[in-house]
Amino acid sequence: MKKNYSILSKPAIKTKGFTLLEVLVVIALIGLIISSVQFNFSGKRPEDTLKRVSHQFTALFENAANYGLLNNVELGLYIDKNSYRFLGYDGIKWNEIAQQDWLARQELPEGVTLTLRLDDLPIEEPLLFDSSVFTEKNEEFLSYQSVDEDTVQEKKFLPQVYMLSGGDITPFSLTFHFNEEASLYDDLSELGYRVTGFYSTPLMIEGPVLDE
Repeated sequence: MKKNYSILSKPAIKTKGFTLLEVLVVIALIGLIISSVQFNFSGKRPEDTLKRVSHQFTALFENAANYGLLNNVELGLYIDKNSYRFLGYDGIKWNEIAQQDWLARQELPEGVTLTLRLDDLPIEEPLLFDSSVFTEKNEEFLSYQSVDEDTVQEKKFLPQVYMLSGGDITPFSLTFHFNEEASLYDDLSELGYRVTGFYSTPLMIEGPVLDE
């Protein structure tokens, strides 16, 4: 006797790719993990210190750019000689970003300093955007005629580098090197790590000996 077998067709399996948002979230999480564990080492050589802080800055900057892209936030980088921090623009002024401690002020090791270049970079293309859109509403913060303490405090934290929510950044070059006091004890003046950004991430790192 013949047995009849009914062949059941398997339902078609729909494959779903990852969205850009999902990919960026994964990238951001991976970057945060890397930035938290990658730099838990200490080298005995002076150049190891410069390498560590320059790579840490690069990881933080690139993850900050991803954060701004994911959250549709305009960010800025404020730099002084011994530290740097990331700020957010609320439409009126620049502020530290709430509940994001990893974007707060980052102190450099003793003896390490920063040199920022925004001009004279080998770039022939026009700027991607007009940075004045961020400062038009902050004109009172740019005036040296006011002596109000709060005004001076606000003026102090105007960023030098802008990071747009669309992923664009202002071109910059940031060099990590030893200050004059540290170089007095050893010949450290030739050591340095340079981090350069051209319009978007990823950033480029050069070192430990830089060509002028």
